[in-house]
Amino acid sequence: MSTKTRPEILIIGGGIGGVATALALARRGMRSRVLEKAPEFGEIGYGIQQGPNAYRMLDWLGVMKDLEPQAVFTNSLILIDALTDRELTRISCGDAFRRHFRAPYTVVHRRDLHGALLEACRKRPEIALHTSKELVSFEDRGGGVVARFADSSEYQGRALIGADGLRSRVRETLMDDGPPRPAGHVTYRGVIPLDQVKDQSHFDDMVIWIGPNLHFVQYRLRGGTVMNNVATVVSDKFARGERHDYGGPDELAEVFSRTTPHVQEMLGYVGKDKNWVLHDREPRPGWTRGKVALLGDAAHPTLQYLAQGACMAIEDAVVLSGKLEKAGSDVDAALRAYEQERYLRTARVTITSRIFGDIIHANGGARDLRNHLLAQRTPETFWEVDWLYRGIEA
Repeated sequence: MSTKTRPEILIIGGGIGGVATALALARRGMRSRVLEKAPEFGEIGYGIQQGPNAYRMLDWLGVMKDLEPQAVFTNSLILIDALTDRELTRISCGDAFRRHFRAPYTVVHRRDLHGALLEACRKRPEIALHTSKELVSFEDRGGGVVARFADSSEYQGRALIGADGLRSRVRETLMDDGPPRPAGHVTYRGVIPLDQVKDQSHFDDMVIWIGPNLHFVQYRLRGGTVMNNVATVVSDKFARGERHDYGGPDELAEVFSRTTPHVQEMLGYVGKDKNWVLHDREPRPGWTRGKVALLGDAAHPTLQYLAQGACMAIEDAVVLSGKLEKAGSDVDAALRAYEQERYLRTARVTITSRIFGDIIHANGGARDLRNHLLAQRTPETFWEVDWLYRGIEA
């Protein structure tokens, strides 16, 4: 059966995971139709860290050549104590790192990454792109899946992939397991021109200042022309059971009040009018059924502490496309094999992200022990991230 006559795959959601899936399918000769709820394609957010595992997948997808002018190649990943301004440890991302993981560590703006994937999709005849398509329902009829949308349109495909994010409509129908879990962590973000950054000593690094119930991340974006800043607090109000009004600017300032003047000054780099409340889910199987599967945040949302949310979605896309190619007409078997391969790796990312969040936010004796152990590392120590950054093969 030719590419033109082979039934297409429906992808619900046109974010990073959705367009990466469409592109991965196209590279393996399969047609897809991406159906995005919003009136236009785009991404909300700021920076994304791309570990070597994601870099290699994006290279296979054919977008890194166009993305590299907007990317920043990180020299080191550095942890600094926010209460003392003392460097605790670093991972050098130089030649030894690149040889070991067969790729560099890069950071990009979320819109630049999404834009590169979307532009690549627009060049592929195998991919149809639609906006203003709000999913209402879908039905797996055995021979294919029918999806219905709020504008009364209807599409049929040989499979349906739910890449529709944290509050996935597809997941709600498929698994009916309630809303995602709020972690009580609140993030503020901001991007500013480089000439507004007073401390220029870490321009080529990704730096995290860490402290009790807080951290502050800084790295350059957009070819190095701007600085990305992220401030996060673990809300004491949330811990006390206040679920509706926590993590506001006053609590942000209060939590950071113990940090050095340098760190407190950097809070001026983030906007205070908007914040992001972090969520994840307990890892569980069952995100495929018949000819329907979940992908990315719809399947396995994670906290930000390994910087792997988008990376996992991109890996999902590549694995899914490979399973569908290998299984041929047996879509059900392909989707089962996809979940089986992805389930434990993504579960490990979710759980390890929580653990790393606890480590960087430690206080008291836990903080003292953390600092003591980190001081014994060398910059060429990679074992903590070896399992993650070695990644997968396309």
